[in-house]
Amino acid sequence: MKQMEDTKVKQLQPNVKKTKEESLNEELIKRKQITDSPFEVITRDGYSFGVMGNYRLTEQNYSKNQVKEVSEELEKITWNRVVQVIMILDEIKDKLKKKEIVKTLDKTEKV
Repeated sequence: MKQMEDTKVKQLQPNVKKTKEESLNEELIKRKQITDSPFEVITRDGYSFGVMGNYRLTEQNYSKNQVKEVSEELEKITWNRVVQVIMILDEIKDKLKKKEIVKTLDKTEKV
């Protein structure tokens, strides 16, 4: 009976090693929401940057206090940030219009 237990343990050990290797290869992504704004700070692979949805707003920051610096940058209301947000919203609006046109064309083709 003791031999069976030993065999089971030996069979499971290679799988455990494989899982540890896979977890080391995983990419960790951290998100920090900026209060009362549509912005987030994304941190991965030792750098952080600011985003709004799927759109990057800031450069990659590799400094020691990167999350704090990017957060402070996103909290500032500058003309540059206002223009960025307007351009992003315009692009999203255009994408939504294209989807509506495609849906309309699909409906007319079916009739």
